[in-house]
Amino acid sequence: MKAVEPVQMALPVTLPDDETFASYFGGENSLEVSHLKSAFNTLATSFQYTYLCGLGDSGKSHLLYATCIHAQERGLSTMLLSMREVIDFGPIVLEGLESLDVLCIDDVHLVAGNDAWEKALFNFFNRFSEPKKCLVVTADLLPDMLNITLPDLVSRLKWGTTFQIRSMSDDDKAEALVKRANMRGLELTDECARFLLTRLSRDMRALLDVLDKLDHASMAAQRKLTIPFIKSALKL
Repeated sequence: MKAVEPVQMALPVTLPDDETFASYFGGENSLEVSHLKSAFNTLATSFQYTYLCGLGDSGKSHLLYATCIHAQERGLSTMLLSMREVIDFGPIVLEGLESLDVLCIDDVHLVAGNDAWEKALFNFFNRFSEPKKCLVVTADLLPDMLNITLPDLVSRLKWGTTFQIRSMSDDDKAEALVKRANMRGLELTDECARFLLTRLSRDMRALLDVLDKLDHASMAAQRKLTIPFIKSALKL
């Protein structure tokens, strides 16, 4: 029987090329990063499953991007499935995904109370849980706290290694912005990073989008990032 190809609509997100394990705010030596990297070393003989939970700005989505990038670098087939983006398409998006080596599912808590999705995810776990496969799932809370109505799915979500990741503080965000800027060859002082935090949204994804704009503005104007320049570039 011919293998079913994964549905194309299942990947409406683009992997940010700078959201790697190296740029993770918790550091490359954090327990969660060390675990995710080591999981690839035992794929040949076992199914690797990791559950990451944390509230907004905890960096759990960053870890999914980094996992996918790490998988690509090792020549493995991978996909990131954002439940926020695909839930309205229905469980059809899961068809054929068991052919992948690595699958990352973001915001799995969104399926709670959706019978069709809960059953489909449970069945997918059963199809995917075999050697040479790696599954990483994120949610805002621990499996028992998700209000999922299918007990078997709760049981599956509790199978693997679980990490509870704390939300980023303002200090963490400032440090992450400086680190990300440095990785781009852009000098961003701690003072400038904290200015952005006080004047803009504290959402990390929004802050990184602003950093991208500042990077382009700085290159175009051949100017260093100073608070006056940031005010001008962002019209603050």
